[in-house]
Amino acid sequence: MKLPLALLVTIAIFHGTALSHRSPNPPPRDDSADSSLLVTTSWLAKHLSDADLILLHVGSSGRQYKKGHIPGARYVWPGWLSQSNSDLTLELPSALQADSVLKNLGVSVPKHLVLYYERGNITQATRVLYTLEYLGLGGRISLLNGGFDLWKAEGRLLSVENPAFPEGKYRAMLHPEVVVDAQWVQQHLQDRATTIVDARSAQFYEGRDGGMPRPGHIPGAVNIPFSSVIDSTNRLKSLSALRSLFDSAGVRPGSCVVTYCHIGQQASLLYFVAKLLGYDARLYDGSFEDWSSREDLPLTPPGAAPDRGK
Repeated sequence: MKLPLALLVTIAIFHGTALSHRSPNPPPRDDSADSSLLVTTSWLAKHLSDADLILLHVGSSGRQYKKGHIPGARYVWPGWLSQSNSDLTLELPSALQADSVLKNLGVSVPKHLVLYYERGNITQATRVLYTLEYLGLGGRISLLNGGFDLWKAEGRLLSVENPAFPEGKYRAMLHPEVVVDAQWVQQHLQDRATTIVDARSAQFYEGRDGGMPRPGHIPGAVNIPFSSVIDSTNRLKSLSALRSLFDSAGVRPGSCVVTYCHIGQQASLLYFVAKLLGYDARLYDGSFEDWSSREDLPLTPPGAAPDRGK
């Protein structure tokens, strides 16, 4: 059965410039994980009153936020940080658009931003986190493991008050090195230093379900479904389990990892995990919506044997 694009966007819960290839990072080890990217509820509870902390509640509507949120959190709708005039469903914002959003959120530097998600929608938060890295805030952002659901389940303090804060002064400084386009991907299909990771569910990767102009996947891409990196409580799995998933899929140590999905949201979770594990990570923003619509680009069709990297 082929799903319409609109439904695929709903399933996904909701793209950059070409750049030269950089040397990949050394092979990830147990001590190479970027622990600053992920914080626990207990850590956050201890740091809620820190003057340099900005807490962002990421959600698809403001209803849950109004019912109750972590004290001091500012509401973010992911759509604020995507282009509104793009031919593709989800694209990175312009610097001008981003400046306006960051100003309204009171973002200034130096600040530490912690993002959390509601109702298990972790890919919404990782998409916003990825976008903030693109806008120049990399190294200042963390994700709350377990999100709002875990915070509530632990009986921690909630608030219904909108926090007061001054306008932000941060101006976006774009970092194109975290995003690639179709031309870049095509030029690196045979590059052994690059591993392309398809974050879609297996039925889409294998082409059993379509919803796009051409079913299948990008040649050479390995499949790590976005849902496989989280557990039943919507927390990220342990570092050892995440490394095992990457190893089993054929992601080589030291690879430059490029992730994609339907529209660039699910892929942001795999981008986040790759960074957490110490890989040089990038995201193909146009993702399969862009790739499958272009007849000039190669495709591994349904029925082909799974790829195991180059």
